[in-house]
Amino acid sequence: MGYNKLYLLMLLSSCTLAQQDNGSNENPSTCLSTSRFKVNKKYIYQYITESSNGVVGTANLKNGPKVTCQVEIEVPQTCGFIMRTMECTLSEVVAMDHQGQPVYKQSNGSWAFQAAMARNPLKFSVQQTTSVQLYPESTEPVNILNVKRGIISALIVPAMDEEEASLLSTLHGQCLTEILVNKKKDIAVDVTLSRDLSQCDQFYSRKLANSPLALVQNLHRPLTKLITSKQECNYHFDNKGKHIITAMCKEKHIYLPFSNRDDGILSVVTQELRFQSCKRMNKRVFDVDPSHKKPLYFEEPEDKSPFQTKDAALSTLSDLQSLTGSDHGQKRTSLFHKLVSTLRNLRNETLSQTVSEMLRLSTWFTWQALLQCGTPECTSAILQAIRTLDGLALEVDALVYVLSLQANPDAARVGDMLSMTQYKQSKIIMYALGNTVKKFHQGKKTPEVTAVSEFMRTLLNDCSGEMNDDFNNLPPDPEAMSFLVLRVVGVMGQAMQTVSPDLISSIMKCVKRSDISLSNKKAAIQAFRQMDINDEIKHFLKEVYQDPLGDVEIRIAAYLILMKNPDQAIVTDIVNNIEAMKDDQLKNFVFSHLKNIQKSNEPQMHWYREYIELALQDRLLTTNEVIDGKSRNYKIESPVGAVWGNIIFDATDTLPKEVMLETTLKVFNYNYDIFEFSVEGRGLEPTVEALFGENGFFPDSISRVMYWAGDQAQMIKEVLHRMAPKTDRIKKQASQALLNDIAKTIRKLMKDVRSSPTPEATVYLKLLGNEMYVKTSEIRKMAENLFMYFSVFFQVLPPQIFFEFTSRTDNEFFIHYIFMENSFSLSTALGFPLKFSLAGVFAPGAKGGMTVYSNTGHLAFMPSIGLEFITQMGVHAPDYVEAGIEMHTNMYHEHSLNTKVTINKRQIRLSIPAPKSNTQLFTFSNKLVSVSSGQAMTIPFLVVDRTNSTDCHPLFSGLKICTLVHYSNASSRDQAPYFPLTSETIFS
Repeated sequence: MGYNKLYLLMLLSSCTLAQQDNGSNENPSTCLSTSRFKVNKKYIYQYITESSNGVVGTANLKNGPKVTCQVEIEVPQTCGFIMRTMECTLSEVVAMDHQGQPVYKQSNGSWAFQAAMARNPLKFSVQQTTSVQLYPESTEPVNILNVKRGIISALIVPAMDEEEASLLSTLHGQCLTEILVNKKKDIAVDVTLSRDLSQCDQFYSRKLANSPLALVQNLHRPLTKLITSKQECNYHFDNKGKHIITAMCKEKHIYLPFSNRDDGILSVVTQELRFQSCKRMNKRVFDVDPSHKKPLYFEEPEDKSPFQTKDAALSTLSDLQSLTGSDHGQKRTSLFHKLVSTLRNLRNETLSQTVSEMLRLSTWFTWQALLQCGTPECTSAILQAIRTLDGLALEVDALVYVLSLQANPDAARVGDMLSMTQYKQSKIIMYALGNTVKKFHQGKKTPEVTAVSEFMRTLLNDCSGEMNDDFNNLPPDPEAMSFLVLRVVGVMGQAMQTVSPDLISSIMKCVKRSDISLSNKKAAIQAFRQMDINDEIKHFLKEVYQDPLGDVEIRIAAYLILMKNPDQAIVTDIVNNIEAMKDDQLKNFVFSHLKNIQKSNEPQMHWYREYIELALQDRLLTTNEVIDGKSRNYKIESPVGAVWGNIIFDATDTLPKEVMLETTLKVFNYNYDIFEFSVEGRGLEPTVEALFGENGFFPDSISRVMYWAGDQAQMIKEVLHRMAPKTDRIKKQASQALLNDIAKTIRKLMKDVRSSPTPEATVYLKLLGNEMYVKTSEIRKMAENLFMYFSVFFQVLPPQIFFEFTSRTDNEFFIHYIFMENSFSLSTALGFPLKFSLAGVFAPGAKGGMTVYSNTGHLAFMPSIGLEFITQMGVHAPDYVEAGIEMHTNMYHEHSLNTKVTINKRQIRLSIPAPKSNTQLFTFSNKLVSVSSGQAMTIPFLVVDRTNSTDCHPLFSGLKICTLVHYSNASSRDQAPYFPLTSETIFS
């Protein structure tokens, strides 16, 4: 009996194991990868991948990284895999041997790379060859994960019995793949897969840092079309086990403008997998965290240099400075581009120290480089550096605001803007912070936005007027500070609502206070305009709107916020109580607004119209017609957009308190806010009365002119009568001549204006999502500043410049401008990005001056213009290995004009000495550079034949101008482009 039980147990166990090993064959559609990798087994491979960046037709000089690893693939469950990468090494090309093969040396970051690759196993699932999900650890760096993606991509091969094209998941996304079966036994044992990577859905250009000041940029998508990218893989399978024995993939990226017959500047990536062994395993645990799920396709890593030191930037800046007075001006453009590129590769910690030393060396060159850098780290460095600028408050504010307009800010930029605002609370800097937070916030609570909200709540302090002494540059009026904070909170309303309920409560307390100004209360209500009107805010605004003792402007502001997204209960309550309103201004405005909603044809107004109809219950909004001259809402609709407007009066004044205009543009059934403009005035009535009142300047002056004209100028009388038709002052008699009377009227006007309170108006402008407001007093300050700059640039600087120019001959001034820049990266099977950049640098300047002694003068003037196009391409390892090929096309002009000027009483004599030797006018050169390990090496051309062309033209007095062109042909005309290496234009 015992033997029977043992036999039955062994039979059941063998059946279970058989089902586990062969279950995939019974239902291959469940998990195609089980046809290659069996459950409860571990497969061990040797993995080698490398990149080669080079130029065909030149000396056989290449560069690029190489990775070798031992890869283990565990299969604990059907469709579930665990990959471990161990004993990895990272190498780079350091030389070429006599056979033209690259010589590799272990890179400085190899040990760090090995530790990072082995630290975390990578779990992934393969349901189909088009459904691959990764479950990495949350601490896995992106560049390490991409390398592992490349390994998995090479392992995804379908079980094919015939040739066909199919979609496969790869590191480049879903790719249409051609399948060619080269050899077949029981299964296909030799298979070739080929794909055009441009057809993969995730193979696209990922924009890198560009100069924000460049005129030509954002062309990375069309430039991608100039790079051809193809991949071909060959697989050999075990006929019995069906697993991969060897896999060889070759990926080729070619830059077409510098290519001929698929050669030129290119990057080649190879992958090799070699089967080592297969072992049985008992581990069956495959626990994954769905929140960590990521796709197989490439993810853009942070692109920073492995050499985080300030030496390279400081050395480049010193080289740029040393060009002063030298004969190597043609290097200026490439050196400046190298300086900007070096700054982009530095992280915050290193960059802040570097910029401090650079400013001590050359403020002029450092600021030119920083403003054209374009990385978040450079923005941080700019914000730190401008704190050291003294006496340039307006310029600093303008620069900070421009930085806030950049798209896609990150957490570091929010922190930098907050630090700048904590250092200086000017209006423009506060709005810059608001714009940055608004663009950064994506609906989640983050520490950076929380810190901003806490800072705003501290500044506001329930509108109590009590300010913390730690804050700098606060306005003398605490209410002005509260008004500014409320306006800025309104800009980033959704972000503040998400992270700070306490700030919302503080805003509500501001509205309830009786000891603050009307404008601050109104600003507090308008702070809710970008927020979601939840039940708490809705109840609060409803109370403000229905308060019979409230000011009409406050009640209208609350009403407009409520009606941004009302529900049926709110609309019903408003409609039912409209007749009970005692304030005619409010009643007229609400009535006109509801009528405009009823007449609106905009789709988004559909629900609001239904709410109004349900609230009316077959009644009509005709019991109170809209009255002109009172507060009201306007609306004009057209097929391409709509214009909304508000005019708000109160019961005490004849002039409107606020005029608002808002326009939207309708494109493809979407409404885009173009601009919103409003003017809010205070204290205007006395001035208007002095100008246009019964005893004002214009009616009195018109009366006197009409009396003086009499019947002799009937046409003038009719025109003046139309300007003031209701005046009865025509019959007044003038006791003196007309001009004397008008002079008295002017003196009276000036007296009335001086004695009246200074009028103040606030202008609010929202243009394409960016908001700002300004007061008339600030406009006056702006006008004064503009006049000051006009005086400096047109009155003070010209004499100073002239003095410098006429007192010495060694003056020098150069500017450097990256007018074109387009940088992007593409994915590669290696897992490292292929970086491409096309930049154009322009560097004009001049050296010279003039000296005058008694009757003799000496003039020296040397204009210099440099123009260079720099093309960069290559596969590199971010944080570990630098590699790439650069093509420099340089055009340079420099001319030295040394003259003598003799001045006497009768004549001015100008003499220009003839050149004693050849004088260079223009040079053109092409240069190829190999960049690796922080070093640059010029690539020599393999010259088979050389063509020298000389063309001279006579000028005068024996002078002639000649052009010398040197063409260089590489190993064959059919292999490489045939372009001039150097060209010179000289005086002879």
